[in-house]
Amino acid sequence: MSLLKLEALSKKFGDHWALRDIEFSINPGEIVGLVGPNGAGKTTMFNLITGRHKPSSGRVLFADKDITHCKPHEIRRLGISRTFQSSRPFAKMSTLKNVVAGRIFSTDFDLFTRPSDIETAAQLLELVGIAHKAKLPAGELTLSEQRRLDLARALATQPRLLLLDEVAAGFSPVAVKQAVELVLRVRERGVTLFIIDHFLTLSLRVSDRLLALDRGEKVAEGSPQEVMRNREVIRAYLGMRRKDE
Repeated sequence: MSLLKLEALSKKFGDHWALRDIEFSINPGEIVGLVGPNGAGKTTMFNLITGRHKPSSGRVLFADKDITHCKPHEIRRLGISRTFQSSRPFAKMSTLKNVVAGRIFSTDFDLFTRPSDIETAAQLLELVGIAHKAKLPAGELTLSEQRRLDLARALATQPRLLLLDEVAAGFSPVAVKQAVELVLRVRERGVTLFIIDHFLTLSLRVSDRLLALDRGEKVAEGSPQEVMRNREVIRAYLGMRRKDE
């Protein structure tokens, strides 16, 4: 059974098709990379899956449940979490409390912090490698550290499916290597991952499969090796178009 399934998913903004008739599925335990040039529709797809936008047509299924018209908080409670392309920490709160917030708001919006919430948050900071920054205001973290905090906060919601939006963007080669190791550790926790990666720095190293988009349409799907040899993918990334275009 697929964990996530998109059926003829389309989104139109005015006269522009951001996504058109996307058919795709992700199986439990997979790491799938979502690749394509700027404007391909990658973030729009994440927004449709998580309920930030509603599709113009088509359906989103999660564990065989139709979540197409569910609200974002309802989708989160079903087991889908995400990070964003730009980090959005509570800048004045400590790094630890940022993760605790993700923990307590993922359940019944109970504002009472339990010792187990703090313990779980501390463990997640250890997992992502910033436990030593637990007491520091989140706004004082570096870009790489804020990305790690985003991941810890998302994991605090106990997702079955985690959507990562450009989690390694702007990273040094050393930081990318660390991100690879971190993503693989997250999968070991039983989390399925769907990763937007415009520059391919991360997805080529960790993905079981790639889904390639160009101008709102699926142009390739398969192993990283197969997709990166695909002529349509090469055209999209190198800016080459067919003569009839």
